Amino acid sequence: MVGSGHSPEHACLHCPDLKLFISGDQVLPKISSNVSVFPTEPAGDPLTDWLTSLARIKANMPDDVLVLPAHNDPFHGLHARIDHLIGGHERGLARLHKLIAEPKRAVDVFSVLFRRKIDQWVLGMATGESLAHLNCLISRGLAERRTDENGVDWYQAKA
Repeated sequence: MVGSGHSPEHACLHCPDLKLFISGDQVLPKISSNVSVFPTEPAGDPLTDWLTSLARIKANMPDDVLVLPAHNDPFHGLHARIDHLIGGHERGLARLHKLIAEPKRAVDVFSVLFRRKIDQWVLGMATGESLAHLNCLISRGLAERRTDENGVDWYQAKA
């Protein structure tokens, strides 16, 4: 099965006879996969790709598989974990939409997307994930991006 969003064409392997699903980074048991916009695709929408592929995995993968993720311990309960991941990101998108009632930069929205303080060690990943969420809102028609005279992108909810 091929996932997307975390990385293009992310290979996940299923062995029905052994009831095993090697999810790699596509479905993790304790954290959400990093889903980021990269400088090579500034208008990309990897979050929509990831959410769509999670729904596809849930629809096509039995719930009784043992999931072997790339991080942390193997787990059961694939469908519940997928529901939790999708729900968490949808709630984050709703919080983000409220926050950008007034224009914000990608680095201004960390507080509604992340539970931890963003320091220099994770700044790049946090910015990429913020952009993924902002671009998702844009693709849903809920936000717009404007570039100011200094080349800075500002994001605002559509009225």
